[in-house]
Amino acid sequence: MTWNEIVYGLGDLIEMTFEILPLLGNLPNILFSLIIFGCLVYWMKELSNYNKKAKQEGSIE
Repeated sequence: MTWNEIVYGLGDLIEMTFEILPLLGNLPNILFSLIIFGCLVYWMKELSNYNKKAKQEGSIE
């Protein structure tokens, strides 16, 4: 097995996965958007907690 066979095999596999995307329609976009929005909400909540803790301890702010 040569490197060319590995690289071309990997390329063929990735190309086959891209053929699935039109069948899924807009679902991947919605899914990624929801994940990013969820992470943003989580981070904003954590940031608020860090700021409250810093204010109570009289540290940064």
